[in-house]
Amino acid sequence: MQHLTEPDPFADALDAYLEKGRARLTLIRDDGYANQEDVAWYFSTYRDFWAIEKPALKFARGRVLDVGCGAGRIALYLQRKGLRVTGIDSSPRVAALASARGVRDVRVASACERLPFKRGEFETVVLFGNNLGVCGSRTGLIRMLRELRRVTNAEARILATTRAPGTVNRKHREYWHRRLARGQEFGVIRLRLEFGSSAREIEWYWIAPSALVEVAWDTGWRVAEIFGQGAADDGYAVVMVKR
Repeated sequence: MQHLTEPDPFADALDAYLEKGRARLTLIRDDGYANQEDVAWYFSTYRDFWAIEKPALKFARGRVLDVGCGAGRIALYLQRKGLRVTGIDSSPRVAALASARGVRDVRVASACERLPFKRGEFETVVLFGNNLGVCGSRTGLIRMLRELRRVTNAEARILATTRAPGTVNRKHREYWHRRLARGQEFGVIRLRLEFGSSAREIEWYWIAPSALVEVAWDTGWRVAEIFGQGAADDGYAVVMVKR
């Protein structure tokens, strides 16, 4: 779990956006490939949600667990729809921000560890913002899906977004070739997040739809719906139901 003293460039960027109305978070891959993310997206309303998110959200029902809730855009939307939502985030500062913005129930917790909930508490789990890969590896994804199975009821569903590892664009394909040549896991991407003088390194996990079907099945879930083409640049949304 993250401590208050650790650098938190993501929280810094969200705070800057609230103060100034604009902020960009820099993401640098471990081969030097870099891009900037406009964090305004984390404060968006339904009209500006990703096209792949909107049809998946129609499957939300019952008590909802929003994993990696960020600034609370999904939790706030579902609250307005009358659902009871619990948001969790591993960053205390981000959790506090979501609470300040009106998310009624926010906890500091990580789905990559044992969650502070009883068996069968939730009916829907949301993992948007590519949070299906938040645990940083295939093994981490498997552990998370098993833990989410524990805290959900028999009618549960997971609504998630992720991306396939990019292999069409040459610069991305060569990145994976280099990782494989070093014996590193395919689908794991190492990133450095930077905002101002704050920086932190993380690992994220990308997975193609066909591979996710297998992982879901092995952990007690079934892929019921996929929205989007599964291309790495665009990502895709998935609805998984407990089997």
